[in-house]
Amino acid sequence: MSNILNHILGCVLLVALCLAAQSVHAQKTDIITLINGDRITCDIKELERGLVRVKTDSVGTIYIEWLDIATIESQKQFNIETASGALAFGSISTSLDQQSIDVTYGDRTLRLEKHAIVEITRIKDSFWRRMDGAVGLGFSYKKANRDLQLNFAADAKYTSREHFYVAGLSALVSRQNDKSASERYVGNFARQSYIRAKWTSLARAELEQNTELDLKLRTLLQGGAVHQFLKTNRTRFDGAMGLALNDEQYFAVNKENRTSLELFGTLGYEYFKFNTPKADVVTRLNVFPSLTESDRIRTTLDAKVRWEIIKDLNWAITLYLSADNRPPETDFDQGTLQASGTDYGITTSIEWTY
Repeated sequence: MSNILNHILGCVLLVALCLAAQSVHAQKTDIITLINGDRITCDIKELERGLVRVKTDSVGTIYIEWLDIATIESQKQFNIETASGALAFGSISTSLDQQSIDVTYGDRTLRLEKHAIVEITRIKDSFWRRMDGAVGLGFSYKKANRDLQLNFAADAKYTSREHFYVAGLSALVSRQNDKSASERYVGNFARQSYIRAKWTSLARAELEQNTELDLKLRTLLQGGAVHQFLKTNRTRFDGAMGLALNDEQYFAVNKENRTSLELFGTLGYEYFKFNTPKADVVTRLNVFPSLTESDRIRTTLDAKVRWEIIKDLNWAITLYLSADNRPPETDFDQGTLQASGTDYGITTSIEWTY
């Protein structure tokens, strides 16, 4: 168990060091005027989920509802997206009638209806300042059966003008009395590139180890396209399709490793509530019908509900499910034994977003 703890603590330390590298003070030159006439000098970070996140010298980071803003002005560079999927890049200013946002890049200006804008992302001038993400840690212990469970999760997003990258790492370790530990580790990295309105290309890699499924290592490579069906300040709904290469290695020496070509289909749904307390729900369902193994279908489901406790500190409940209708078989002298094809669990954690 000490080795497991060392691994998790090492992950936490690595993330903390990365976050420390971001501590660069930006100049507060952006101007926001609220409908009630209040004027705020700040550093605009982003508009997401109906809230504009800004940093001020006097009160630190604050969130302002998009519809409460009368005018917004910044000479910095942003990616702007509307509910229809239209994209723009440049500095931002409010039109004279306060109903539109002018996006200027070079000698070109594009006017977008204010109510149609659902996302504004600052394209910053250094690698670390383009990073956003969250870190979570949770544990539970029961004296009766000495059941100890630890879970750790971290994710990060890096945004550029034409691409964005997402990386995630999660670890779940459970041990009861002197029994062998149940362990699940998942790491993934994805790149999405803008193709056209509401469409992005997808390239993704994932590594997984899961003792419940006897998986020593699953390597999953995916390529396809993502379509945004709905994107508002409260709701997101998207889908993806493509091909996946799935390679599985097992702990049991008498199990034959498997490599298969699969189709994949994904549906993702997100809902946000930005009234106090802020909360969000994120779910993603993945289905992998195999092209090379007859009648085999794998399914995964990930869902998270998160409530804000105080600024940037959240309580999260996470559900995960992994199912395989044709799990591997283990050969014995007396015949074969089919391994478990299902693993699921619920974890709780405290998360810090940055």
